[in-house]
Amino acid sequence: MPPVSAPTAEAVSSRADPSRLPRHLGPWNAALLLVTFTIGVGILQSPGVVAANTGSIALSYAAWIVGATAALCGSLVMAELAVRTPRSGGTTVFLREAFGPRIAFMFGWTSMFINPVGAAAITLVSTRNLGAILGLSVSTQTIIGLVWVGLITLLNMRSSWLVGRIIGGVGLLKISALGAVVVVCLAGNGGAADATTAQAPEIVSPLVGFGLAVIAAMYAYDGWEGLALVAGEVREPARNLPRATLLGMALIVTIYLSMNAGFFHALPFAEMATTHALAATAIGRVVGENAARLVTAFVAFSAASTVFSSLMCNPRIVFALAEEGEFFRSVATVHSRWKTPVVAIAIYGAMTMLYIASGSGFERLTRYKVLGFLPFYGLIAIAAILGRRRAPPTPGSYAMPLYPLPIVLMLVYVVCGIASGFAGDFFAALGGILIITAGAAVYEVWRYLRRRQISVGM
Repeated sequence: MPPVSAPTAEAVSSRADPSRLPRHLGPWNAALLLVTFTIGVGILQSPGVVAANTGSIALSYAAWIVGATAALCGSLVMAELAVRTPRSGGTTVFLREAFGPRIAFMFGWTSMFINPVGAAAITLVSTRNLGAILGLSVSTQTIIGLVWVGLITLLNMRSSWLVGRIIGGVGLLKISALGAVVVVCLAGNGGAADATTAQAPEIVSPLVGFGLAVIAAMYAYDGWEGLALVAGEVREPARNLPRATLLGMALIVTIYLSMNAGFFHALPFAEMATTHALAATAIGRVVGENAARLVTAFVAFSAASTVFSSLMCNPRIVFALAEEGEFFRSVATVHSRWKTPVVAIAIYGAMTMLYIASGSGFERLTRYKVLGFLPFYGLIAIAAILGRRRAPPTPGSYAMPLYPLPIVLMLVYVVCGIASGFAGDFFAALGGILIITAGAAVYEVWRYLRRRQISVGM
């Protein structure tokens, strides 16, 4: 194996070298990366959860529109920050510049703990759907999941350029397949005419229910921040980051609202709010139950492809921490020939495989994903305000439109999301806060070890 380059003392500084990872993503590939990173299986599951929590079609659409608004505002804020500081690591970099290393470490810790859980969970969704088609045992599904994550990890370590192109192709296939699902659903006679014995769940509190519906929608939109994680690898970031962000988010919102229109047309509302296999049920209702196997195959493909982008984007978080000297320095290692953060990718891949091998019990941790990151999204909004005060955008450079409205709406979403989370799922919200708090404690241990000048390098 060719040698790898560990970061020098100069690289591990408050301004790490942004050129260590090559800029290989153009605007179209960057937009498709955002689409693939965001669209997994959430849109095939969340519409039913949203319907169950709202109790009406109109409120369901409202929840999806609120979620789209929050995701779009967040992505616009991220784009401005990424243009100001076009380095891989995204949120980690922005939080460190605005609030110092402690907050950045707490976010990195939360990400390192939760994101591999999400990648493992979505891998199991893929292998379970594949197992349903081929009649595979649970142990065989687990082995397939481990092999798949291992191969994707190695491929990400070998070539970010190649993975970026694969993600672009997968993104186009995913958009085409989802478009086909919408067309098929809308081509049917409509679910209102079909008899069903299902009854919509009773809504205990409309306000709390709507808040939980928005959180469920945001689970599907989760990934809107993904492009900022690879900002250091986008060509001409001042021009291409805003373009890719707007294009990617426009595609995502259009697909999500169209999918909801298709599901609402194909299925009665009560059935949509209670079924666990939403896409397969809707397609089966229109063209026959045999077609449900094709939908099952697509779910497996969609989930498996999302792992590609997850293992490309998320390792940049801990990589950025290590570049700044706030984590093991070896994690900032860039392969001298492959030009990829091999150690950071290996860590995320290994953690994902560990969760998969441990069984399905870890999946309850996915409830903490959105709620665990909400406080940091609020801090990102504040970081954008601080950035403008320190250095207003220069004429001709990108600036988020309608400032400060996107920031205000983002902060409103964060506050309402946290409140709804505690009201609707107290222990999941508490779990997210505890993970963040644990990161603060670990950071203090890290500072103590550094003060004692103990070598903690790998």
